[in-house]
Parts: sequence; C-alpha cells; structure tokens
Amino acid sequence: MKILNFRNTSRLFLLLFGIFTISRIFICPCGQCFLSAFCNNPIVFYLGLVFVYLGISVGMAFFSSSGFHYSNVLSHGDRSKPLLALTFDDGPDPGSTPIVLDILKKHRIKAAFFIIGKKIAGNEALLQRISDEGHITGNHSWSHSFFWDFYSAGRMAEEIRQNILETKKITGKRMNLFRPPYGVINPMVAKAISKTGVKVVGWSFRSFDTASVSPESLLKKTTAGIRPGDILLFHDSSKLTAGILDKIIVSLQGRGFSFISLDEMFKLQTYETL
Repeated sequence: MKILNFRNTSRLFLLLFGIFTISRIFICPCGQCFLSAFCNNPIVFYLGLVFVYLGISVGMAFFSSSGFHYSNVLSHGDRSKPLLALTFDDGPDPGSTPIVLDILKKHRIKAAFFIIGKKIAGNEALLQRISDEGHITGNHSWSHSFFWDFYSAGRMAEEIRQNILETKKITGKRMNLFRPPYGVINPMVAKAISKTGVKVVGWSFRSFDTASVSPESLLKKTTAGIRPGDILLFHDSSKLTAGILDKIIVSLQGRGFSFISLDEMFKLQTYETL
C-alpha cells in the first residue's frame, strides 16, 4: 500500500488540526510559544490547513496512476519489453472511428475503445464492428459530462452500470474495464469504482490529440515520447488522429515497437463472465 494516499493524508491533517488545537488550549494558552504567531490568529492556521489539504487532494485527483485516491490503476506494462497498447476514448464516432478501425485492421492491431454510453444510440453497428473485429470495449461513463467529477458516487456508479448494460445489448459482452472521464479519480470516483467492481485503466502516454494543432506536431510528439510498456491514449473522435494514425503506427513499428492488446499486456479479464 502506498504511504501517500487520501486516507493517510486525511489522518495527517486531522492530527495536525488536533495537535494545534490542544496546544493552543492547554500548552500555551497565553500564546507565548513557538506557535504564538498562529495561536494569536488561529483562523489563519485553520484556513491554511484546509487550503493545503484541498490543494493536495484536488491536485492528486488528476494523477490517477499515483494511486492517491484509488490504488489499483493499470497505467503501463513491462518497461523492459518494446510493447505498446493502443487505446481510444470518446467514441463511437461515425466520422472518425471507421477510419481508425480500417487502419487497425490493415496493421492487424487490436486496440481498446473506451465508449461513451450516450453515443451508442445511432452507432450500434459501429459498436458491433469494434467488438466483432476483436477490439476491447471499455467503459468511459454514460455522459462524460463536464460536471462528472462533481457527481455523487451513486450517480457515477449508475452511469457506469448504464453503459455496461447498454453496450451488452449490442455486443453481448459485459464490460469490465473503466477509464474515468478526464482521467480524474477523486473520492467519489473511487467509491463508484468500488461499488461497480470495474477495473480501472489509465495511461502512461497522453497524446493530447484533441488539442494538437497539426498532424506534424502530433506525429513528432508521439514518436519522440513513447517508452516501452506504454499505454497510449488517443481519441477515435478526433479527425486529426484518424488522419495521422497510420503514420504513427508505421513510425513506431520502425523503431522496433510492437502493439498488443490490454488483456495481453496485463493478462486480465476484459469482460465479466455471467
């Protein structure tokens, strides 16, 4: 278990809160000690403690692989082997996903697609194609709302379950892998994960393809930044990614990398058996 996590950090700050309060009341009630600056202005100490605590908690939520809020996150494979796993978020997209699938089929590569549930309607055939061609379907919540991270754990869990059930109607497979929207894991997300029993997949290379300004910059960044064992994060909803994916694959293969699926990389079960 990692020492730096949400539980231990909360305990530490509660301990500091208690020590200061007890010291102020019983040890130096007159404010004549090394804590006098804070004892005379306790609100400064308490507010400072709260802001530092919130800053750490919120900041670490954006680093899911740190294990701060949830420890069991798959973020990369064996660093000693030149193997990579391709993953795509935010689909299915009727414009870009078919292009991505065609390229993967051409190179005989199996990837993982983390599906947004609300995008299934109208794209059922596309979702079925992803499954039929041997790619992994993963859960990326139902709404992928901008306000997702402010939802209750119960509402998050319901979105995860809703996506699982809707995807199963199309593919016949009950998804077991989950990637949180925006990659953020806060205490509510951690509780939702525990409630639903899904396995969490992060990444170790983030392409930022949705923010890239040109195919050249995306290609340069990707080919320069990859390390053995990386889980690569792209978006099959990005036209830029669809347009440059073939060159990315060829370039990385030319450097000696091979692509494997997540289940091969981690020897894990990607679907629940019923």
